[in-house]
Amino acid sequence: MMSMIVSSFAGLLAIIAVPETLRVLVHTKKSYIPCVTFSRYTQTLLHIYKLYISDPDDPNSDLYKTINVIHRKHKASSKSSENAGVGGIYKRDMAITQFAFIGYILIAPKSIGLCNKSREEEEEAAEAFIHFWRVIGHMLQIPDRLNLCRKNAAETRELCKKVADVLTKYMNDAPPEFYHIASAILDGLWYIDITLDKHAFLKFTYQLHGIEYNKQLGWYSRLNAKYRDLVCYLCLVPYVGAIVRLYYKAVLWLTLWLVVKWPILAWLLLGKKNSHIKLY
Repeated sequence: MMSMIVSSFAGLLAIIAVPETLRVLVHTKKSYIPCVTFSRYTQTLLHIYKLYISDPDDPNSDLYKTINVIHRKHKASSKSSENAGVGGIYKRDMAITQFAFIGYILIAPKSIGLCNKSREEEEEAAEAFIHFWRVIGHMLQIPDRLNLCRKNAAETRELCKKVADVLTKYMNDAPPEFYHIASAILDGLWYIDITLDKHAFLKFTYQLHGIEYNKQLGWYSRLNAKYRDLVCYLCLVPYVGAIVRLYYKAVLWLTLWLVVKWPILAWLLLGKKNSHIKLY
């Protein structure tokens, strides 16, 4: 689960480099300062978690509440951006956003600490994962012709690779606004995970695309990057990986519980008002 959450946020950072997405984020002004990004992207984290753990057979489950919230917020942001003349959030953009949640899991699983099963088990898991996100995409009104999740893993991986290539080009030529917003998002998430280093995480995101992060890393960022690489490596080691994944699953659960019930660090540094989390 931790690997899936990490890859999702790396993907969300990557798609910010898309000019249309960047313009909308610049316009909404909700991704510029940590006290705002903490609340906004903590909610994003919790919504991702809810999608994975909620019961789809229960019509009153948080999964459907999360889908409604995502749809409502995207619609509001799109309308505001269109009225401002910067362009809205279109179905194509929603399809690209799908990449954030499935892309690295399908095309670079080892880089995020996944892929230690047999080939048959991996393909079976991939098919189930793709089906899940295909349904989510359908619920978010992404047309089948634009849905990144196809009917088989091979076709979906091929599409993900094409999207990754496009993102690589944008990331290589990313404007200053990209780094400003990405830094603000990661600064906000630091109040959830104090081990998070923005430059190390951006380096990790760039590595997933096979390109160099074009900022100089300090000693702590380099150490932090090596720590995250080590964790991903250990997840792939037989037997050891199971223990590491179990440990970080517990860490994730505790982190999410604390951020909902007792976000003490955010309270102290941002104030209770700026630390309020409201999912629904």
